[in-house]
Amino acid sequence: MGRASTVLQHAPDLVDPVINGAMGLNEAYTAAKENKAKANSAEAQLAKLRGEDPELATRVAEGQLSLAGAWAERRERVEEEKRQRRVATQLLCETLPSLAQVRGTRTFALYDPDLASPGRAVTREVIEHAASALAEAAAVWVERDLP
Repeated sequence: MGRASTVLQHAPDLVDPVINGAMGLNEAYTAAKENKAKANSAEAQLAKLRGEDPELATRVAEGQLSLAGAWAERRERVEEEKRQRRVATQLLCETLPSLAQVRGTRTFALYDPDLASPGRAVTREVIEHAASALAEAAAVWVERDLP
């Protein structure tokens, strides 16, 4: 009875062949177990996707995207996020230590706008944006409890 129930739930297309004698119950049960394993695997993958990227999981549930396509997109998103983190980290590591080194020196007093590289002049607006960026950085460091 249990095998027939498994076939009915996980391989309903095999019910008629079993009833008609074209297929044995054991053979249908084996196919139903495989279908059940695949479904459980897909459900587990969808649940994991839902935890990592709910938007992609919703698109899969709505039939807009296959599960395999969603995981491929998820991998692409993760790689792009890593790339952006590397670029941001490199930029901050190149910029902030240099700025920190000029603190307490005469560097600001010695600045000559006529000697600035084209497109790289320091203006009051640039200084205001830099100060704002530093305030944002300080807030993020506090929020993330970074050293």
